[in-house]
Amino acid sequence: MNAALSAPTTSHGDFTIDRVYDAAAQDVWAAWADPAVKARWFIGPEGWAEAERTLDVRVGATEILRGRFAHNDFETLFTARYHLVEPGARLVYVYDMHLAGRHHSVSVATVEFIADGARTRLRFTEQVTFVDGTDGREGTASRQRGTAAHLDRIAGVL
Repeated sequence: MNAALSAPTTSHGDFTIDRVYDAAAQDVWAAWADPAVKARWFIGPEGWAEAERTLDVRVGATEILRGRFAHNDFETLFTARYHLVEPGARLVYVYDMHLAGRHHSVSVATVEFIADGARTRLRFTEQVTFVDGTDGREGTASRQRGTAAHLDRIAGVL
């Protein structure tokens, strides 16, 4: 059998989420760039425990977040590489998600920090390619819900 014919299908999706925070842009930026602060909001859902975390927000540098669900030993692995870093203004990074040891998706994410007086408008845009056969509409909707939950948690750490 031809390996190309038996490979999982590839699907795509994209979404944008806007949030407004009652904090200065440099404080919202710090929520993304400071490892201790990011560890308070960039976490897995209920029942998930962190196993490894690194964060280096510089062009060419990486971020890793590995975790595991205790009830079924299911592992998640997020690995990112930063391509554009404009402190207080914009981040662009590419990240891979692995679920249970399988490559799930590749994404390009852009985070914009837009100062609005004492407040900050954050715009998060993601373009995702699912490489494991995940349906693009369902996968994108799930990713958008998870990202929205992360962005909602930022307000609690500012």
